[in-house]
Amino acid sequence: MYNKFSFTNRKDGDVVHIALSGYLEQIGGGKLKEFVEARLQEGALKFVVNFQAIELISSPGVAALLDIASKIIDDFAGKIAVFGLDGHHLAVLEMSGLFFLASQAASEPDAIASVNE
Repeated sequence: MYNKFSFTNRKDGDVVHIALSGYLEQIGGGKLKEFVEARLQEGALKFVVNFQAIELISSPGVAALLDIASKIIDDFAGKIAVFGLDGHHLAVLEMSGLFFLASQAASEPDAIASVNE
């Protein structure tokens, strides 16, 4: 059994840090999308997402991540970088096309540097 999806967040300067945990599915993806959209409306344009505690991502969860990245990049000209992906989730998100929008980083400092470029 997988843990229910949750996320924590903090703002460090102009970078919004989001740490994901558990099983990212449709409902969790919707909540994450609402959170990011609210931050975008407040003027945030730089997002760093930590996947270290993600256990599983469903197809609707992947779709939510694509929607979020598209909104940040295409609608707001912002930046998003992700880190902490295991090999399986990295492959899934790579095949989904997420990394045409988001930067994939090896570590949190690398992700922060990526959104600050």
